[in-house]
Formats: sequence, C-alpha cells, structure tokens
Amino acid sequence: MGDTENNITGRSPPASGFEDSDARPPRASLIQLSYDSASHCVLAHLVPAPDASVVTLEGLRHQLAEESYDRYFAPDETLQPIVLKANKAETGEYTVAERRDARYDWRISKEKDAVFVTVTRAYGGDSPTRQSLRQALIELKVPDPCILSAALDEVVAMGQGENVCVAKALPAEPGRDTRFEPLVETCRELNLSEDERGRVDMHQLHEFVVVEPGTPLMRRHAATAGKPGLNVIGEPLKPKPGKDFGYGKDIEGAQVSPEDGDLLIAAIKGHPVEVAHGMRVDPTLIVKDVDLSTGNIDFDGSLEVTGDVTSGFVVRASGDIVIRGMVEKAEVHARKNLVVAGGVIGEDLGRDNQNHLQLRTQLRAGGDLSAKFVNLADLVAGGNIQVREYVMQSHLHSQGSILVGQAGGKGCLIGGRAFAAQRLIANILGSDASVYTEIRIGKANPKRRLMEALKQAVLLCEHNCQKLQPVLDAIEQAGVQGPAPEKLEKIRNTLDAQRQRRQRLLSLIQRLTARQEASQDALVDVKRQLHANVNITIDGVSHTYANDMGPRCLVRRGAELVSKS
Repeated sequence: MGDTENNITGRSPPASGFEDSDARPPRASLIQLSYDSASHCVLAHLVPAPDASVVTLEGLRHQLAEESYDRYFAPDETLQPIVLKANKAETGEYTVAERRDARYDWRISKEKDAVFVTVTRAYGGDSPTRQSLRQALIELKVPDPCILSAALDEVVAMGQGENVCVAKALPAEPGRDTRFEPLVETCRELNLSEDERGRVDMHQLHEFVVVEPGTPLMRRHAATAGKPGLNVIGEPLKPKPGKDFGYGKDIEGAQVSPEDGDLLIAAIKGHPVEVAHGMRVDPTLIVKDVDLSTGNIDFDGSLEVTGDVTSGFVVRASGDIVIRGMVEKAEVHARKNLVVAGGVIGEDLGRDNQNHLQLRTQLRAGGDLSAKFVNLADLVAGGNIQVREYVMQSHLHSQGSILVGQAGGKGCLIGGRAFAAQRLIANILGSDASVYTEIRIGKANPKRRLMEALKQAVLLCEHNCQKLQPVLDAIEQAGVQGPAPEKLEKIRNTLDAQRQRRQRLLSLIQRLTARQEASQDALVDVKRQLHANVNITIDGVSHTYANDMGPRCLVRRGAELVSKS
C-alpha cells in the first residue's frame, strides 16, 4: 500500500476480537482512514466493534473533513456502499476518496479558427496553471499569437471552466484597393463672416480654386496584397488582394505625369474637379458682374462672378458657379454646384390657378446649392440646399436634404414650400404670425394611394352585395311567381362575382400592408421652434400643426408623424 498515515475514529477494538465470550457482538464497524501515496487514494478500513456507532453519509463526510481528506474526490456513490457495509459490521478495505489533478478536455473547431477547453476542477491535486494550459496548447500545435492570454488567466482564476475559447485564428487582412489621393483642394472652406455693416469680407469667402498647367492634382496608390493570417493549428490563411485600378477616362484637362506614372497633373489652367478614379480640370471663366457689360452668360465650364448677378439676366455654366455677391431677380443654372455668398432676392409675380406663388428668381444646381439667405425665389438642387440665415416665401426642391441655419445662422424657414428627398433641418419653421408653410419630405408612397383605391373598391363591392342580396332573397321567396330563371341566375352570378372580387381585394390589401415601410432617412428636425400653421408631409403622411411647439425631430411611423426619441 506504500506509505500510509493511519487515523482511527472511535475506540479501537481488541486486536484478537472479543475479550471474553460474554462480550456483546459488534453492531457496526469502526472506520479507519489512511492515504495511500502509491494509488493517490484515501482508504477506509472497516473494523467491527461492539461499541461502534451507526454510520451516516454526513458522519463519514465529517470524518473526512476532520482528517483533512475532504479536498479529495469522494462522490456519494462511492461513500454510500461503505456506509452500508460499516452499519452491517462488515470488515474490509475500500477506496473512499481519490486525489485528482485538474483535467483538460480540448476541442478544435471544424473551421480551425478557435480552440476550446473544458477544465474539470482539481480534487486535492494540481490545479490548472497558465503554464500547463500553454504547454497543452503547444502540444496541439497552436501558434503562440493565437493564444488568448486573458482567457487562460480566467480559467486559472476559476480553477475550472466549460467550453472556454482560449485561442483564436488570426484572420487574414484583405488588401486595400487602389487609393487615389487628391493633392489639391477643389474648393476651400466657406467662412461667411460679416463686418458691423453686414457686408461680407471677400477675402474670407469660398476660394474658387484655379490650377496652372503642370500642377500635381492626384497621386495613385497601388492596391496592396494584404497580410496573411494564421489558423489555430498553424496553417497560413491567404488574404484577399485589393482591386487595382488605373486612372479613369474622365480626366479632361489633366494628364499622367511623364516622369511618374502614378501622378496626375493639370494639362490646362482651370478649376480642378474630383471624379471617380481621377480628377479633371475645367476651364474657368471669371467676371466681375453679370450686367449690361456682359449680357447673359452660357459657359461650358466653371464660372466665378466676383460681384453680383443683376436683375433680368440669365447665367448658365456646365460646371460649378460661385457668385461672391447677390443674385437679384435673375436666373442662375449650374450643372454642378452653385454657391451664392451674398444671398438671393426675388420678386412675386402673382399666383397661379392653384394659388401658389409665381416667382421670378430661379436658381438651379445639379449638385449642392448654398446661399446666405433666400427671399421670394425658386431653388432646385440635385444635391443639398443649404441656407445660413433665412428662407422667406420661397420654393425649395432638393434631391438631397434642406439645411437651414447649419453654418451658425438664424436658420428660419417662413412660408412657401420646401420639398426634400431625404430630410429638412432648420432652427425655426413658420413664424409668430402663423404664416402657412408647407414642408414635404421623402416621397409620396404610391402603395398608399393604391391602398386607398383598393379600400374604396372593397366598399363598393360590399355596397353592391348589400343591394343584391335582398333582391335575391325576395325572388327566391316568390317562387314560381318570380322572374324568369335566366334573370335569377344572372343575379346570383353577379352577387358571387362581387363577393369573389371583394375577397381578392382584401387579400391584395393584406399583402401591401405587410410590405409597406417608411423611409429610414426621411425626417424633419426642428432645433428651436415649430410654429402653428405649418403643414409637414413625410413619405406621404401629412399633418398640419395647430399650435406652437418646441424642438422636435419628426419621422413617419405607420400613418402618423411622431417625434423621434
């Protein structure tokens, strides 16, 4: 049995049995515990004795604890048979507890991207250590960079764990696509500062960039191959290389440098415009004012007006237009972006058949349109419309968003109509005088109009059925005195057809309702004040506000406009 340390519970019986024949027979056995270092087990020696007490499971566990064997593995199914044998005064030697080291059960995922371990706690033996866990992972050929040190520390601290991820694959880093780095600004930041008299400092306005021939415009950075990864058994993971592109075709006015195939330079003097996979240079026309000295302007390229566009003139350009001063009762059309630094003043030409204002001043932009203020003007932009101070009795139509007051101005939108595909953000909508203001965001839901038509058709079917059914009942009750069988059959067929049509319409309504969704981007965000008599429509759902309200962000939810939380 190896080295043993004997401990005996209760009184030890005589070595040779009973002292005399009159002694009482043993009713139970004493339990003597010892530790066998060879087998790493705690042994229970059962010795019958007349004065031995009845043994219980709790008593045996208490004895193990008193003799410092409670840290060993001793399940009830091992102890219970020994208790029974002791209470039958049997003799013998039995294993009562076992010293166990912590046990590891390893699992590698099917994809070889993770390693999991289940650790069974130690019972008097060696607990899990970071070193033993790492050694086991090394034997599994797990690369050191994949090992999760924090997870190992967690297992060691707990002494056990179930299905703990202790190693993860290092994913391959995909390559980067070709990157095109602009080397010039296409337009510098607007700084709409004013002096005490309300005049704009021309030196602090939007800088309409002009480049000379040979100016570096853009650098091409080639695609990269990516960085290989590593799975948990040390196999390399191939990265996905980036996509490689050359300069695009739309680079008129620019050319690839003869000395550097990755450098794009200006071939002419003009305005740089960034395009997909490159940059082009538009020729730029610069005029002081648009007036009698110039006449109307229709220019193929970009245009800069350092002064004003005066009343009655028309300005058109295929590129960007920057107007440093004012636009007054004129038309300005830019195929790309349009900037009016000094504001827009228009004129009311009366109202049309629908009682809408007819406005003389018209501004059109294929891209973004920005102005300091707008009064009695019609603005249409393919991108965003941005007005710093106020918009009064004007028509705004944007394929992007309408932003009023975003550059730190008053941000008031009063009267008129404002349509935007995405959103409208303003500090104040309407006025204290409750001027009617119409806001329409998103798009009218064609499904909603179809839904209304379908509901009306259902009501018509129900109305027809209500009219036909009493007629049919009366005819059937009349019997032979009623109309001819052909007429009766026609009424029945008509009634059945109306009922079937109603059912088909209800089924279609149900499908449309299930699919109907609100636009995620459409909203009206009022930062300070929403005045009364403002009508707001979002994705076809309309509401006119009867009272003044504070800040709120409105979105469509179902058939209602609600404040977004």
